[in-house]
Amino acid sequence: MTRTVIKLVTQLATLVFMVTVLGFSIPLHASLSVSVNSTYIIHEVYIFKLNGEITGITYNELQDALTLAESTPNSALLIILQTPGGELDATLNIVSAIEGADILVIGYVYPEGSYAWSAGTLVLLSTTIAAMAPSTVIGSCQPVEINPITGQEVFVNESKILNAVSEYFVEVAKFRGRNATFAHDCVFYNINLGPAEALKYGVINFVATDITELLNKINGTDINGVKYYVVNPVITYYQPGLGYQVYELLSSSIIQGILEGLGLLLFIVGLSTAHYYLAGIGVLLLIIPLLSGLPINWLGLALLIIGLAAIAIDVHIGFSTHAILFILGVILAVIGIILLQPAYTPEGWLISANQITARAVLYVILSFSVALGLFILSRVISTIRTRPISERLYWPINEVGIAIDDIKKGGVGYVRVRGEYWRAKALDDVARGSSVVVVGIEGDLLIIKPVG
Repeated sequence: MTRTVIKLVTQLATLVFMVTVLGFSIPLHASLSVSVNSTYIIHEVYIFKLNGEITGITYNELQDALTLAESTPNSALLIILQTPGGELDATLNIVSAIEGADILVIGYVYPEGSYAWSAGTLVLLSTTIAAMAPSTVIGSCQPVEINPITGQEVFVNESKILNAVSEYFVEVAKFRGRNATFAHDCVFYNINLGPAEALKYGVINFVATDITELLNKINGTDINGVKYYVVNPVITYYQPGLGYQVYELLSSSIIQGILEGLGLLLFIVGLSTAHYYLAGIGVLLLIIPLLSGLPINWLGLALLIIGLAAIAIDVHIGFSTHAILFILGVILAVIGIILLQPAYTPEGWLISANQITARAVLYVILSFSVALGLFILSRVISTIRTRPISERLYWPINEVGIAIDDIKKGGVGYVRVRGEYWRAKALDDVARGSSVVVVGIEGDLLIIKPVG
């Protein structure tokens, strides 16, 4: 009974607002339920920029933006499209999320001169309200295969694939009451449309020069049986969390190329100079691009484990890698923790996150970070007390090398130790190419003697 009364009061309040504020009349014979269910009032608009290629990261960020917008009453999500297309799987997930959203989702190809080709067109077709700015283009939806080695694009002409993709485009268009013929032809014949043609043929709902004009045109219009009202909207631009930004950076082709090139170089140099720790670091850098295809949380966990392993190894061997492995491990562990953070944006945290869960996650991360820091500090102090770090890291005492020169007793020449060249003073005559052992330090000279 109480719920019925509350529902009735809510309907009456909405009716009063519509009559007094929005200034329109409702026929007396119309029921309250019909009026409420067929009207959508917008007070806040979240803007999500879909720029560049559509990937799994795009889907994750869009899903986060949808969650944030759905947690705000009387809100809408405006997706600004400027994309050449992208991955089919990610696009299908985006379409499914948009069609299943509990809020109004607006697709807008913007600004002027932009485009939403291929997968971008499918995203536009799936939105509740679709719009384009002047001088923009949509279409060219024939699927392509990309050679992962050469990057060459080859159009897919196999009927099995074309028919499946085309039918999906058609069903998405029908779901929103849009032109199914265009949805079919843009796959089979790569049809392209400008804003005027797209509006004329029922592919989009509006042509608008900017966001303000678009919202003004939406206000008071009836689309697919729902009347939309935009009342003093608050515009909020969605900003992905730090974890998504780092994830996107690690997944970029430029960063992956740098990591692969540097990793391969360190691996070769490490093997050729007997600095095996450099080769190990190179292997770590080569592994990171291979892991970047994992979901954000799994990637974070993998990097955290690798980072902790690198730290533990370097501490265990007494920082004999000149602390390079230790520093790399700290960096990977920090990146892993960032990627494991909850993905809520600051504005949506208090609304979207369960506070008990949020605090639990925060306390676990803080406890883990403090415990890790104390462990590392204790090992560093233990190592320092055992032997000065400078001696363990730099001077190759008691290590065996090769004489580069013939060195007379008491003379100075060059030897190679740890794959590096050092100036050395000989305690006895040393022949070129013979093995020598480092027995001490004198200024910047190694003190050596023949082995045996």
